[in-house]
Amino acid sequence: MRALVPLLFVPAMLGAQLSGAARQVPDPGVVATGQRITPAGVRTVVTGKVGGVRFGASSDDIWIAAPGVVHHVAWRDNRTLARIRLDGRTGIFALTPDPTTGRMLASSVGRLAPRGPAVAQVSFLDAATRGDTAMPRFTSGALGDYMAGAPAVARRAGPDGVRLAIVPLPANDSLVVLNAETGARIRAIALGVEPIAAVISADSRVGYVSILGGPKPRAGARASAQCCDPRAEAVRVDARGIAEAGSVSRVDLATGRVTREIAVGRHPTALVWDERRDRLYVAAGNSDSVAVIDTRANAVVRQIAIAPFRERKIGLAPTALALAPDGATLYVTLGGVNAVAVYDVRDSSGPAVFRGLVPTSWYPSTIDVSADGQLLAVGSLFGVGSGDATSHGLRGRYVHAVRGAVDVIPVPGAAELAAYTVAVAGNNRLALATDASRGTPGSLRAAARAVPERPGDPSLIDHVVFVVRENRTFDQVLGDHDRGARDSTLVMYGRDVTPNAHALARQFVTLDHFFASGGNSADGHQWLTQANETDYPIWPLYYGRSYPSEGNDALAYSSGGFLWEAAHAKGKRVAVFGEYAPAPQVSSDTVRRRLFAQYMERPNDFAFHRTLLRQRYTTRSPIPSLDRELVREYPGWTLEVPDVVKAGDIVAHLADWEASGQMPNLVMVILPSDHTEGTSPGWCTPRACVADNDLALGKLVEGFSKSRFWRQMAIMVVEDDAQDGVDHVDGHRTVALAISPYTRRGTVDSTTYTQPSMVKTIELMLGLPSMSIFDLTATDMRASFVGAGERPDFTPYLALTPVQSLLELNQRTGSIRGRFAEERRVAARVSARMSFDGPDEAPTGTLNRILWHDARGWEMPYPSVRRALFLPMAVEVEDDDRPRKPR
Repeated sequence: MRALVPLLFVPAMLGAQLSGAARQVPDPGVVATGQRITPAGVRTVVTGKVGGVRFGASSDDIWIAAPGVVHHVAWRDNRTLARIRLDGRTGIFALTPDPTTGRMLASSVGRLAPRGPAVAQVSFLDAATRGDTAMPRFTSGALGDYMAGAPAVARRAGPDGVRLAIVPLPANDSLVVLNAETGARIRAIALGVEPIAAVISADSRVGYVSILGGPKPRAGARASAQCCDPRAEAVRVDARGIAEAGSVSRVDLATGRVTREIAVGRHPTALVWDERRDRLYVAAGNSDSVAVIDTRANAVVRQIAIAPFRERKIGLAPTALALAPDGATLYVTLGGVNAVAVYDVRDSSGPAVFRGLVPTSWYPSTIDVSADGQLLAVGSLFGVGSGDATSHGLRGRYVHAVRGAVDVIPVPGAAELAAYTVAVAGNNRLALATDASRGTPGSLRAAARAVPERPGDPSLIDHVVFVVRENRTFDQVLGDHDRGARDSTLVMYGRDVTPNAHALARQFVTLDHFFASGGNSADGHQWLTQANETDYPIWPLYYGRSYPSEGNDALAYSSGGFLWEAAHAKGKRVAVFGEYAPAPQVSSDTVRRRLFAQYMERPNDFAFHRTLLRQRYTTRSPIPSLDRELVREYPGWTLEVPDVVKAGDIVAHLADWEASGQMPNLVMVILPSDHTEGTSPGWCTPRACVADNDLALGKLVEGFSKSRFWRQMAIMVVEDDAQDGVDHVDGHRTVALAISPYTRRGTVDSTTYTQPSMVKTIELMLGLPSMSIFDLTATDMRASFVGAGERPDFTPYLALTPVQSLLELNQRTGSIRGRFAEERRVAARVSARMSFDGPDEAPTGTLNRILWHDARGWEMPYPSVRRALFLPMAVEVEDDDRPRKPR
């Protein structure tokens, strides 16, 4: 049974890495998105994502919320005053000080019983008096389901003599009202789709609540269902299928009625109320703006557009707000560019005046101002990056081993703020709006290149085939390659399984420093289709509600739009084969075996393959622009159709394009079989699944390279993420291929690229604009392609058949015999219980160990995991918290 422990061990949450708050860490994470992190002020680092930060009784102490614990820290000498442990509370989402008692309210999610459901709670915390022995004064019972928003507490009692606190419940679409003195529940008030944060009047009469998805859709309104919680409400959407602007609800706390619904920007989250001036500020994370509401008229009186840079692209992500004590200065954290924007708002009748930017740690999401207005405390979700994973029995770094950070920053004067602003622009490779220099516009006079220098320059590429595969690291596949940075001890699917991946890398270009930008499929498909990931799936309150890898949650979509939209807007023709489309509801190993048998009878009858799919699938998407481009018979994410059959369908369409002389300019394809079904009995073995995927890729490249369109084509191949394996450079390093007559053949390109790099390269090839700040500033892949005047090589590619049989099936549990039979039976039973109905629905840690031992042998220890690079734009939902499709 010696393999059972490593097989079944899946960390539910990060163990203690740092015994308390630390000033520095010995192994800071490196950012691989092209951004630099140079935080101002004095940093305090804690284990886990920082969910909230507040100054305490003086400006010398701060409260920090992290998973399972609230730290009370004297930040000047980094001395821990108390660690208040909230056992079983994996998520602590916000801190709010009680202006009357000095207690701190912490909203959190935990389990009342070890195996009970996750519930929302609020704890009332006293300041530390005896160091680590400090305990919560009292904790509420279950307020709602598995999410708790940012609470608010009044200064005085209302007309009935009760002083109130209010807590938004995102999973229940409601606001719970509590007695601030006792924590007793008074009532719950129904609200719109996913309330996030609240503020309350000093006299307990009125509350305002930010509603991420806005009001619930009325009958007949344009709306889209959310994945994957069956309790989640439909959300209103615009003509593109993207969630409409959210709202702020005004609530009469005496009557429990919503008296006004005020439309603001997309994704309203943080609120700050200047009650003396009747001004409520609302951060809109997917609009890059702050709405200003007059609380006398209960109407938006202006929008503050967050626009410090010359290029106006989405992705700045305002996440939190704070007001100076005199109400003259508004501070806005910008998660996308790791900064705090400073605005002068002293003239309540005029526009806000932008003053500058202050650099912070990674993805700031909470902020407070000291009572004297001299200091800022800025909490960042991802802080200093992922760290040492020794608490998981692993050496190196682990993707969930996040160290959040709080930066305490003296409010800068004008000169220092100006310097900070230049630093933030440099960190993000963005020109300030005040920069008088201008980039050179595209010109038709420029020499034509495969990868033009600017959008609008002439391109040698008129057709891009963009292939997305699933979950493999570089070393898993190409660790036995004959070039580039590789480690053969980590190979799981080498040349005998993936001869085409090896040959394509060798014949075209080996990309040995290409990194997935996120941690799993819910990240990867956002980055590959939108070059952005909105605040919603990054936000802690998202956990468990959705897993938007298949175009199934309108709240996840970036307002910058989708790659196929950008192509269509430029007059390009598009065909999408399954990418970002909802998966079929049922996935059957019987169907896969039948389709494989039919394929083996007629492996090169591509029209027959298309007929097989047309008999079973009619793929649709709730995103109108995607639905128009989908190839109906090609399914979304599913392993019940062998990838070689899918490839046959695509080649059949290629024959039609050849006959008509017209091929779409952008062809997007998902080939997911390399995800595998683990060792689920009756399904393809992992090696057979990966071999199926490899042969399908080889057949696609052969077909396209022999077509009349090859002379103006690039085939760009990437994995959506790399979470199902290990790598000696970094766990995010993945397999990417650039295949074209214009590739620098036989070379190694060690430039550091990320998924937005590939998206940007496609945009340049097709003359498309950037969709976000991330593809705008990404490093394009021109180094992998020949320049102007260099000779292309039009030699077509010939697909190779893997040595590994594509027909090999996992054994039925009862038939497993021989060495390590018990371990293999356990793996088969565990795999059979996993859900493979969508990308990454199976628990990653367990599946990784099953795949490793299946490929390398049960006597081979599972290797160390390294996370040398920090790529924090990730959903990073722990396995146990992922939503499951109803069955």
